[in-house]
Order: sequence, then structure tokens, then C-alpha cells
Amino acid sequence: MPRGEAGTRVRGLTTVEALLIAAAFILVGVIGVLTFQGIGKSAAEALRAGAIVTADRGGFDITIEVLNGKLSGIYLQYGQSGQSLGQAPPGQCVVARNNQVQTGVTSSSINPPLVAGQSATCRFNVGQQLQPGVQYTYVVYAVDASSGKAVQVAKGVVTVGIS
Repeated sequence: MPRGEAGTRVRGLTTVEALLIAAAFILVGVIGVLTFQGIGKSAAEALRAGAIVTADRGGFDITIEVLNGKLSGIYLQYGQSGQSLGQAPPGQCVVARNNQVQTGVTSSSINPPLVAGQSATCRFNVGQQLQPGVQYTYVVYAVDASSGKAVQVAKGVVTVGIS
């Protein structure tokens, strides 16, 4: 029989010790799974949307479709290319949901929020007339109804046509 230091016997784990170690591993595993589920859940619920922007002399038209999450508002920043961006006043939206069209919705408060598969077209009239042939840089933000945070959904340059 092997003997350890000072003549003590080396022995295996008792059943109680083995169960305690197994329980600790299971507990750590469960905590890890719950943590990753929470991360996945929040990512799966995050707002994603696609937007198409056009402009004419009077302002901007934005068509936005919700791909994931809930959208409760749309904001627009714009400016001549190379200049700083300014906030556009709230727009008026036409919302398509559940095979119905709702008009007169303010872009800053879409209620009830749009969900995946729903869309809206918003008109942002700007105080000054946009100049034909001039490029304007824009950034479109959508408000995530779940968190209240603004999420950038589109960024680009548009040229106002001559008409």
C-alpha cells in the first residue's frame, strides 16, 4: 500500500467530496449558460432597420423598414457635404402595418412601435430650400422602443435633382 508523508495513506475522494465538486462544476456551467442566453437575447431583440433616402428642393423622404426589434421614432441629421450636420425638424410619416395605412404620424413618436416586417415613409420638410445639384450628407437614426436608444440605420450622400 502506498503511503504519503508521515505515514498517512493516500486515498481517493469520498462520495460526498466528489458530489460537491460535481455540483460546483454544474453551478458554474449553469451560470455560464444563463449569462450567454442573456447576451444572445439582447442581441436578438436589438433594433435593425434599413432605410432609403431621397431628396428634393423641399426636403427629404425616408422609407424605413424594420428588420428586427421595435422602432418608435426616426430622426434625420443632414448638411451640405463637407459641412457640419444639423438636426432636421420632425417629419410626418405614413405607416403601413397589419394591411392598413396610417397617416399623420410624427416621426419622433411612432406609437405603437413598428416591428419586424413593418415600414414607414416619412417626409422631413426643411426650413430652407435645398439647392439643386448640391450634395447633402445625411444620417438617419431610429429609436429602439425597447431601450430608448437611437441607433444609426443609414448614412450617405444624396444629390438634389434639378427640376
